[in-house]
Parts: sequence; structure tokens; C-alpha cells
Amino acid sequence: METIPIHELGAIGLLFIVFFWLAWGLQRWKVPALLGFMLAGFLMQSYTPRLIEPALPLIGEVAVWLLFFFVGLEYSPEHLARLSRNIARPGLIDFGVSFGVVTAIALFFSPPIEALLLGSALYPSSTVVVARLLLDYGRLASPEAELLLGLLIFEDLVGVALLGFLTPLTQGNDLSLLLLVQILGALAGVIGTFWFLYRWLLPWLWPRLPALGDEPLSVFLMLGLTLAVGAGGHELGLSGALTTFLLGVLLPEGSALYHAAEKSLAPLRELSVGLFFFALCYFVEVKSLPLAGGVGWLLLALGLKGASTFWAARLWGLQPKTALRAALSFLPKGEFSLLFGKLMTYWNSLVVLLVLGTSILGTLAFATSERIVGFFFPRRPFKQARVFQSP
Repeated sequence: METIPIHELGAIGLLFIVFFWLAWGLQRWKVPALLGFMLAGFLMQSYTPRLIEPALPLIGEVAVWLLFFFVGLEYSPEHLARLSRNIARPGLIDFGVSFGVVTAIALFFSPPIEALLLGSALYPSSTVVVARLLLDYGRLASPEAELLLGLLIFEDLVGVALLGFLTPLTQGNDLSLLLLVQILGALAGVIGTFWFLYRWLLPWLWPRLPALGDEPLSVFLMLGLTLAVGAGGHELGLSGALTTFLLGVLLPEGSALYHAAEKSLAPLRELSVGLFFFALCYFVEVKSLPLAGGVGWLLLALGLKGASTFWAARLWGLQPKTALRAALSFLPKGEFSLLFGKLMTYWNSLVVLLVLGTSILGTLAFATSERIVGFFFPRRPFKQARVFQSP
């Protein structure tokens, strides 16, 4: 029996230390930590321990399941019910411009499935990055914050739906009417099952569950549920991210399982995000990044997202000055983009480059948005009223 070399475990520990210093160092400068994890993926390609390298694809998949479970946990039915219905029209404008235009252009260069995947990758902004920037720069109370958070929720929901539909189309099967019917049937079956659990079974189960919120052993239950449900979605030919997202949505705020998940899996939240971005960039060589052709796509992605957000903000009711600040604050791509890029063959390296570029330029635009807005909308000088005195 081959024994595990102890020095390999030490190398894994050093790898995690590199994660910490890169991510923490960038956060000190208010730069998204995900850039540190992506940078680690590129830098450690020649130095990753042999013990962990063969497991990276599996680790990346589990990280995706955990990441989307936490996304679903934030979007519980109670949370979604509080979301203003007015977000639908701005959300559809954002989708139509950011997804529709990119997909139409990509159809000239690639097969339909690849074009749809590129449109899906360039459509959503990064929830992880935008929400963090709003917090770091103290803009959660700004007039545009409610719109941006609402658009993030809308984009996440549409992104999950696109992921569930497009993932089976990338598994080597020929596109046909029968395949589309099978995919839609599987999606309907999964969503119907989760709706049955939420509507009838779980309300009966909640009062009968023990108090798990303070139970240390609940980590086994919650992690086991996430892995089992994610693997189940994968076996059905759908995305495990879709089923783990629905699992998170199933847990209503205030329930025992919700508190158990919040408490027992909270430390895994940052770990899953870091491993997700690291694992995806580890397999992309820097020399394969399309730097020359990528500039045009980068400018297109920034321009379309800025224009669609400005239009959505005006429809929402924001003044032009505030709408421009919202547009400059919604540019970074992230987790969804890389996840769709992982499904591609033609555009994979381009998507990684776009996430890097939009994260850097988008963060810079966020940080300087006040100055940029002040340039386009300068304050009018205050004119002192004349005082007329009687002779």
C-alpha cells in the first residue's frame, strides 16, 4: 500500500498560505480577493503538490456546488418575495443587451451552442465582487444600491436557469428536438420535485426537526446534503450547481436547517470561492490567453454592461448622474462567467481574460466613479443673490 508523503501535505498547507496572502493583500487595497485566487492559479501551475493536482477537477466541482448552495441560501423564498417587482423590466433590459448582442455577434464566429455560452458568460456581473465593493466603499445606502442588488439577484436566477439548460448541451450529444425535450423534461422534473418539497413536505417536517442550529455535528448533515444533491444533479445530466442552488433556496429563513447551514458551513464559504477561482485558472496557460483579440471583446463587454445598466437605472427612476454611477459600478465579471467558460472549447481562454480584465477595470471604475460622474455632471457654481438696498 502506497503511503501519502507527509511533505505533500505540507505543500498543500503552503498553497493555502499563498491563497491567504495574495487575497488578503489585494483586499487591503480594496481589490477583489478573487483576483488573488486567480493569480495563484496561474502562478502555481508548476508548483502544485502532486497530491492535490489530480483532484483539482473534483475539488473545483465541489467548490461550485458549495458556492451555489450559499447563493441559493441568500435567495430564500422569503428574500425573493421582498424583492421589488419593479426589477423585472430593468432586469430584462440588462439581459437583452448584455446577453442578446454578444450572442448575436458570437454567432458569426462560432457554433450556436458556443455563441449562447459566450453570451451567458458575458451577461452577469459578479455578485461576489459587486456586493463586496458596495460594502468596502460604504455605498450600500446609496440611491443605486437597491437597483444593483436587485439586478444581481435577477442575473443569478437567469444564470442558474441558463446553466441548467446549456450544461446538457455541452456533453457531446447532437442537438436535436428529442434532446431539447429531454433537457426540458429533466429541468421540469427537478424543479417540480423541489417545489413539492418546499410546498408540502418541508412544512410538515420543520416542526419535527431537532434544534440543529447549535449542534456541532450538523456540519456532517449539511455538507452531506450539498454533496449528495450536487452529485444527483450531475447524474441527471444537469448541472450540480443548479440542484445545490435549489437546495439553498429550499431552506427558509428561521428554520433549523437554515441556521445549521449558516453556522456549520460558514467557514467553507470563502474556501469554496477561493478553490473555485484557483481550480479554473490552474488549467489555463497564460500564453494561451488571446491578448490581441481579447481587447475588442473586453471593450464590448464593458460597453454593453455599462449601457444596459445605465438604461435600466433610468427606467428604474434614477437621475442621469446617479444612473451613470450605477453603470460604472456594475462592470466586473466573475463566478458565473468562469463557470460558463468552463463549458466552452472555443472561447474558454477568452472568458478567463475577460474576467481578469473586467475585474481590474471594473474595480477601478467603481473606485473612481464619483470623479468620473463629476466630470460629466459638474456642479453648478452657487450664485449669491443680489441684495438691493433702497437709496
